[in-house]
This record gives sequence, structure tokens and C-alpha cells, in this order.
Amino acid sequence: MKLKLLSSAILLAMLSGCGNSSKVEEITPTEQVDQGSGEGSGEGSGSDHDHEIEYPLGRLAVSFADESAVSVYDLTNNELLETVTLTNPVSALYASPEGRYVVAIQRDDNHVEFIDGGIFLEAHDDHFHLEQENVQAVSFELTETKPTHYVPSGEHALVFFDGDKESQADAGFALISDEGITEAKIDAEHEFNTYMHGTGEIRGEYVISTLRDADAESTLPDRIALFELHDDHFHQEQEFEHKCPGLHGSVQTEEFVAFGCTDGIVAIEEASEVFTSKHIAYPEGFPEGVRIGKFIGHPENHTVIGLSRVGPYSVNLETGEIKAFAWQPEGVEKYLAYAGNAKTGNALVLDDQGYLNIFHGEHEWENEARIQVLEEIEEGATAKIIANMAHHIVYVAYGEHLYAVDTEAKTSTEIQHFDKPIANLTWVGAFEAEEHDHEHDH
Repeated sequence: MKLKLLSSAILLAMLSGCGNSSKVEEITPTEQVDQGSGEGSGEGSGSDHDHEIEYPLGRLAVSFADESAVSVYDLTNNELLETVTLTNPVSALYASPEGRYVVAIQRDDNHVEFIDGGIFLEAHDDHFHLEQENVQAVSFELTETKPTHYVPSGEHALVFFDGDKESQADAGFALISDEGITEAKIDAEHEFNTYMHGTGEIRGEYVISTLRDADAESTLPDRIALFELHDDHFHQEQEFEHKCPGLHGSVQTEEFVAFGCTDGIVAIEEASEVFTSKHIAYPEGFPEGVRIGKFIGHPENHTVIGLSRVGPYSVNLETGEIKAFAWQPEGVEKYLAYAGNAKTGNALVLDDQGYLNIFHGEHEWENEARIQVLEEIEEGATAKIIANMAHHIVYVAYGEHLYAVDTEAKTSTEIQHFDKPIANLTWVGAFEAEEHDHEHDH
């Protein structure tokens, strides 16, 4: 696979869970969100190069179903800055790894385009300057078959292209970065010998990704391999011992990378750049025909949250214990949307009573707060959640409504009301990267 570089101008989850949570601070706010809380260098500060920078609130990119336009709003005054028309309808929006660019996935049209959000850090000798410029389209695109999974990690993100059975287009992945997008180039790529609905996780100079037999009936992969970076491409160095039938979904922590399978979880442990796999079977009594296919994790917690169609589970990648995750307050039957907060590592869940639940990733996913966001639940409305990486604010899109939730002040307010339902959104802007001991952290 050679990705073409052209020069030209998560989800409604209607799932139920088990049990009740405790130690929850429940808030029913009425006051306006102070969108400036959490200013300055923010949580986890301490680096020398940018600790004096006062980060702006940033910008929010929004798209609507079956439309190719992306509208970018300034979050300081909630005003529309620019509407950028792309080539095809947008299937998903993401932020580039360091927050400057909007990544606009157009899966059905085999296309990825980028929008410069205009806020970024620019290196000057031993420090950085904060730059704020206009929103504009970028003369850089990726065209390969069915771009689907987007997996950020540190200064890079992996874009996985599924390929296609009908056209016999092969799957592959590309590593991109803010610097690469600015220079209109990808950083590295890999091509498989068949199509697959796969994924991958970046671990420093390695990528742990999926494999599929070319003659297999399913489009889902069932094997996992280690790929090592060699300049602008990868070499497969190892295929792991344990298979993962029906593989879907991945997560990584400080020491583990895990993949969801129809018969359990395959966890891959890294110790001094030596990678070993193990299989974690679903426990006795696990619902028949149910599998974990999505995850939320925290870098410093061996226990991750695994999501299934019958509810969430906690999965301890170190001990191999899988058990129902008791997240629900009394009276809650299901959740409307979920997301991982890339700034804090916490899990965010919007429940069917209209509250945003915050689960602390470092404290065994304890529910530390429950903040009312919605006053009314609308039939058929879909929800999305995205975190502000520079401030302690989370944005909740629900139907035609957009809310800002201050997770420190525990307040919420509606900041936009559109004339049609929001399909996709992402935050872009400058932020201070978290510092961890492990070089492979998200």
C-alpha cells in the first residue's frame, strides 16, 4: 500500500450495566459554566518549556450527518470562526496528536482530510510560543480504502485502513503527527496482504497490530503481531502465541496492550522491550454470545473498562479477573454515551437520567462525581462526549444541543443550539502534554 498524498485546497451506546455505585457526589447545577477554570499549565504541569503559557479554551469542530462541511467555533465567546467544506460527507472527527489539526475521516469515500484549527505551540530555542491563527483547510490528504480506526498515542496517531473485500484492496496503517501534517507527509506506513477490520497500538518504535488469514471468512482479524519501525515503514518482528478470534477493540496501559476477542481478552505485556502474550478467558456465567469489543483505560491502572452490549466489565490485565462493572446509580438503566478523557485518564459516562458520571482512572474507576447535564431525555437523540485538553471542561453533544461541563466546578450550561442534530465533534487547541515515566504512554 502506498498512501496517496494529494496536494489540493464515539457513538450512541444503548447498553445496560449491573449494580449500584457508591461515594458519588451528585450535583444539580443551575449556574453558568466558568469556561476559564483550570487555566494556566493545568493538571500535571511541571515541564520547563511551557509552564508559563496561559492556554486558551481552544476551538470546537462540529459536523452534521451526511454533510461535508465542518464548522469550527471559538470556545472563548462561542462564535463561529469558519465553515470548511470538505470533499465528502464526514464519518468521524478527531484531533491530531498535539491538538492543532482537525482530522476529518470520510470512511465511505476512502478519504482523510485535515483542517488547521489555528492554535498551536511553536518552538523558539529552548521554549515555545503560543500561536493563534485563522482556521483554514490544509493541502494534505490521505486516500486509501476505508479509513476507520484512529488511535492516538503521544506525538503520533495511527490511522487504520480496513481495505475492502469486494475490490480486494489490502488493509494497512499510517502513522501521522502534527509535524508531519504541517509538512504534508506521513511519518511511516505498513501494508498487509489482505483486507481486515483491524486496529493497532503505538508503543514507541513499535506498533502492535492485527493479522488476518487471507482465506478466512470473517473480515475481523484473529491474530496479533509486533511491528518495528524502520525509517518510513515497518517490519513484522513477532507474531504472538495467543489467537484472538473475532478481534475488535484495543487499549493500552503502562505495561499492557489488550485486544477484545469472542472468547476473552488477549493481553500483551511489555518488559524491557520484550513482549509476551496471555489469554484471559471470560469467566463462568459470562453471557453466551456476548463479547467485549471496546475499552477505556488509564495508563497507570492495570484494570480497564471493557464495554459489551449487555453492559461494562472491569478487566484486570495483571490478574486476569473479569467482573461486571457496577457503575449505575439507583434508577439508571443504561448509558447514552461514553468516552475516555484524554486529559485526565478518567472515564465519562452520560446516563439515561441526563447526568455525566466521572470515573477516576487512577482510583479503580470510583465514581467521583455525577453532574446534571440534560434536563430532558429526547426520544432517538444521540450523544457524543469530548474533553478539552487544556482545561477541566467536557463538551456533551446531545441531539441539537451542545453543553459545556466544568468538571472542577461541577457546573453545566448549554453553549450552542443548532437547527439539526450534531453528528461529530472534536476539540482542537494547544495544551501541555502529560509527563509519564513510560515512553509509550498515550
